[in-house]
Amino acid sequence: MASNQQTSFERSLDLFRRELSDDQATQNILGRRNDLCKLTRIQKFLHAMEHVEKLVTVFLNASDFVAFIWGPIKLALMVATTWTDAIRQLIDAYEEIAEALGNLAFFHTLIQSRNHLKLVLEDYFSDILRFHRCVLDVFSRPEWKRIFKWAWGSFRREVKPILESLKRKHALLSDDKLQSHAILKEVQDSDQYAKDQFSNLQTSLDDIRSTLASEQLQSKALQSREMKTYLESRLDISTSRTDLQLESQDTVDKNSGIWIFSNPIFKSWEGGKSAEKRVLFLNGSPGSGKTTLAKTIIRHQKQKEASEAPGRSFLAYFFFKHNATDRRTARSMLQHVIIQLADADETIMRFAHESLSTKDVTELADLKELASECFTSRPNATLVLDGLDEAMGNEQQISVKWCLDQLVPAARSTGCHLRILICGQRDGKLDCILSSHPQIRLELVDAHQHDIEQFTKEQAAKIRTRFRLAAPEEENLISKIAGASRGMFLYARVVLDNLAAMDSKRDFKDELESDAFPKDLDQAYDRITQRILQNNRPSRDTSVKRILGWIICAARPLRWREIQSRFCIDAEQQICDIDNLRLDSCKQICSSFVDVTDCELFPRIESEQVVTMVHETATKYLIRNKTINLLEEHIDMALFCCYFGFLDYAAAHYAAHVHEVEAPEVSTDSAPKLESVEAATADLAKAHGKEASVETGEIAKAAENLHFAIQDNVLAVRNLISLQRQKSGSAFFDATEGPIRHKCHKIQCSKFATGFSNNSALKEHIAVHERPFRRLESHNETFHQSVSRAKAFFPAELKAGKWNLVEACKAGDLDEVKRFHQGGADLEGPRENLVTPLYAAAEAGHGPVCKYLVDNGVRPLFQTYDKRSTRNPISGVIKGSHLEILEFFLHSGNGPDDSQLAKAIAQAIHANHSGALNMILTTRQPRDRVKVIKLVPREIIYHTDRGLVGEKSHLLEATLIHTWFQYVNPEFYDEKGAIISQSDSAEHKIWGDIFFRRLEFFHRTLRNGCYSLATFLMDIWNVDYLQIKSEDGDTPLHSCIEGICEEDCSSCISMIRRLLQYDGGKFANITDSGGSLAAHIALSRGVPQAVLRVVLDNTGDINHRDNSGQSLLHAATSAGSIRVLLENESVDLWSTNNKGRTAFSAFIKRIYAVEVEVLGHLLEADPRLAWTPDKSEEGLTPLHYAMKDLKLDEFYSYDLQTSARAAEFLLMCTEVERVLVAYQAKSTDADRRNVRAFAEEENLQQALEIMDSIGFNTA
Repeated sequence: MASNQQTSFERSLDLFRRELSDDQATQNILGRRNDLCKLTRIQKFLHAMEHVEKLVTVFLNASDFVAFIWGPIKLALMVATTWTDAIRQLIDAYEEIAEALGNLAFFHTLIQSRNHLKLVLEDYFSDILRFHRCVLDVFSRPEWKRIFKWAWGSFRREVKPILESLKRKHALLSDDKLQSHAILKEVQDSDQYAKDQFSNLQTSLDDIRSTLASEQLQSKALQSREMKTYLESRLDISTSRTDLQLESQDTVDKNSGIWIFSNPIFKSWEGGKSAEKRVLFLNGSPGSGKTTLAKTIIRHQKQKEASEAPGRSFLAYFFFKHNATDRRTARSMLQHVIIQLADADETIMRFAHESLSTKDVTELADLKELASECFTSRPNATLVLDGLDEAMGNEQQISVKWCLDQLVPAARSTGCHLRILICGQRDGKLDCILSSHPQIRLELVDAHQHDIEQFTKEQAAKIRTRFRLAAPEEENLISKIAGASRGMFLYARVVLDNLAAMDSKRDFKDELESDAFPKDLDQAYDRITQRILQNNRPSRDTSVKRILGWIICAARPLRWREIQSRFCIDAEQQICDIDNLRLDSCKQICSSFVDVTDCELFPRIESEQVVTMVHETATKYLIRNKTINLLEEHIDMALFCCYFGFLDYAAAHYAAHVHEVEAPEVSTDSAPKLESVEAATADLAKAHGKEASVETGEIAKAAENLHFAIQDNVLAVRNLISLQRQKSGSAFFDATEGPIRHKCHKIQCSKFATGFSNNSALKEHIAVHERPFRRLESHNETFHQSVSRAKAFFPAELKAGKWNLVEACKAGDLDEVKRFHQGGADLEGPRENLVTPLYAAAEAGHGPVCKYLVDNGVRPLFQTYDKRSTRNPISGVIKGSHLEILEFFLHSGNGPDDSQLAKAIAQAIHANHSGALNMILTTRQPRDRVKVIKLVPREIIYHTDRGLVGEKSHLLEATLIHTWFQYVNPEFYDEKGAIISQSDSAEHKIWGDIFFRRLEFFHRTLRNGCYSLATFLMDIWNVDYLQIKSEDGDTPLHSCIEGICEEDCSSCISMIRRLLQYDGGKFANITDSGGSLAAHIALSRGVPQAVLRVVLDNTGDINHRDNSGQSLLHAATSAGSIRVLLENESVDLWSTNNKGRTAFSAFIKRIYAVEVEVLGHLLEADPRLAWTPDKSEEGLTPLHYAMKDLKLDEFYSYDLQTSARAAEFLLMCTEVERVLVAYQAKSTDADRRNVRAFAEEENLQQALEIMDSIGFNTA
């Protein structure tokens, strides 16, 4: 036991040691030697410290362990005594520990004899070390006094659960009989009682840890989210956007650029301690790959930071972009840097939050100071700035000057080891400013040229495959491109892309061998221009020029749907023709001139992809050679924005285009258009009631005056679009407007165009704009409206005779509600109605009406009348995002029971409403935690019934389910919310068995299309659980296909692909209890062809037969499915089932269940199928099966009978003569007469003529 005990203490000690710096480790050695200074100035607090020392000596009689308790105490006290405020607060915290340790003196004599008590000691040891880790995090920061206030706030939040843990253990050991046992050890009854108490200690300790961890996570997550939301809105940037460019896919190999880590100059910058080498200038020609190399360095630094002790280092980065308004200024750079630092450190988040919240306006100088203070608050910091040459105007110099003149000196004075990497061109400005600092010139680095050659080889291999090149031809290609690149990745990429796009091998050879083979980047652009413009059809030429012109002149990067809408909208005629949508992708149209990147909110949706020029050099080339007339483009864009609106883009940027065309010198050709812009701007001002401010020649001033009027109008227009979208369906609007976004109405806000994925996030964001007292105003708005205000909600379109209690609640007319109530109306509402009065008021957000109904006995948590609908007051208020009313409902009566709590949680998750979910989770703890955890997934599945909810519930997004599960089971996640892999833990196995085996949630989610819950289960549990079959013997892939959408659905195809990722498509080759593969199910259900292709591509045996002998061909029911299946030439058309029938004959037999077109596809594949007898005992032909059930007296209904359609098909096909000959050989005269009669009735002349010629039947 002694050795085990030592191991337990050592585990806690190792955790603490890993986070010690060299100085702190030395300090602990001094503590062991008793060489620390005495704290004579704080004698009155030493008795508490002495008590701690005595207890530690009792618990752990080993110098090494004692030193790690006493050493950090003295170190913290020594540092803290340099500042009165700090020592006072630190001593307060130590006094709390002393109180929690007070009763341990009773157990001195029991330590040697009670192993159970040693478990408590181990827990104490762990808590004290955790406490000191938090203490050292405060006092080990550079210039810790500067941010002590905010660091101490974070410290108090971190140590609160530790102190609570110590206090609860204090209470656990304060039992009277247990303490009596410590004194009267010989008393038998107390001895037995003590044994029982000790036996439960470990369970109690586990409960304490779990409860405190859960409470800490909940509180910390809520506060952090509120502060982060404020900072993102105030700084006009989101954390996710800072990582978006870093996560974008690079076109080069992942190993490209690793040479940098062995470069002597880089190694000196990265690992050196010299203050003179803190700044490194990485430079190269345009397109040399500086950004890609910067990303490689950033990822490398992130990996290093992850392997170090937390809280020691900062890493921030920013990519300047010339074509993005929010990425080309020093201000935007500072905003991105601050939000990254705040996201990485809660103390910095608190510091930044308070710094910004005290200022109404944030000047550039404020941001510089704040960023410097944040950066230098940790011992180590790294800043990477890329693309400085793309910054606008003098923003480049402002940014670099801040680094050199403010940030570096601040780091030097605080003792922060700072490193700055600046990447850009030697443009005559940067190289002058940074001339005294170390630099790496990419064109002089052989390893960089080697990377280009390697990239060229990889792309050349693809070109070799496309054009079937010989080895010498491939080598020639590599040699030409690598030799001409001269350190420019972009040149190699552009030339290779252009060659790969050639239509034939002859075109490829001509391009490669001609004298016009590009010798530099401009010539490479020449070749692309010739291919996509000069050698193309006129319509494509027009599309290319228009797209490139819009992209180049745009004030921000455009989305593909925005570009598409420009093609569809005729501003002058005020029409939108959806037929003008381009059918090809932007990349196909504009080739190597453009790049496309996925959208942040809606990845992998083509309409939302952001389109940009491949490089700034391409923009300059197109303008320089007059392919694009920039002035004309600005004129056209200004006119388009003024006439149509181009709502999101125009409201924010139309004035920029108007300003661009106000040039003092305008060509004669452009003058009339300029007049048109002036007139259009005047019309726009007049439409917004601002015509008095418009004077000729003062377009820009008029645009400024219009700002607020347009902002007010945007909100109204968006509401109209939303209503029209609901009436007209989503197909048209998805093409031109994209998926639904919840957008901020403030034009200058970054969320004005991008928005949020849900309305709750928007509400939190808007709250920041509104500044203080917003909660009070919201409450008053909800619950204290005046009567006159409430009556304003009366629906004008209400039909006569329809006014009732529900409509009064919907309109928010409290007087009318009271009148109906006094007249005897049932406030619960008619049982047959799906919409109750309280639901109507809740969804509309009428707080006074809701309060009146609840005060008069209506129970918001109990109203669910009809299983046809999930609509109840809770779902209504969540749908309307009225959180004040939701809070009122949750606290009405006795509050929700466990079942109601589970339903409310599921409703919030289903509505994708994080604010509502957080409110419900923090309302109260469940009485039966396990019951609620089982109920929530069941309720989520129920709410995903597609008859009750919309397409939104069919998405794969599982964020809110993880939020809920982390709240109830925090041990599955780390502090940042990332999932912890713990497949061997007992808790993991328990819930895995419950979810996957006992309740079969995984199969139920897949059958019901509840992909958010399925995604959650797949995120947490491994393939051992995912491959568990259902009670019916289905694999998850079988279950998913059974519930798949009938039409093309991106969520369905994504879920199918994810299931097939496991073990190389393993699920596609496992059979169910009937021997059927997933492909059998897919073919029998006629799933969308995209899904079917994915399943078939992963099916190993395309001719597999189930237990009844049915092949995949037998299982198919639709012509489309057959067509896809027959794309595989390995399909056995003559495979027979257990009855000896081919698929063709089987289809004839069950023609009622399949499409007649199926027969046509099979006949085209092999005409013999139409007349060859099968291998059944009777040896019948397909015509036998078709005629078997036909009767002569029912001819007049044959056109309605499926069997008749099959017979008609056979008698009209190209093989009709062989069909009749084969039938004649195995039929009676009566059978043949029936066939002739059918042919006569259906007027099948060709079949009748053949019958006559072969003597089929002459009667």
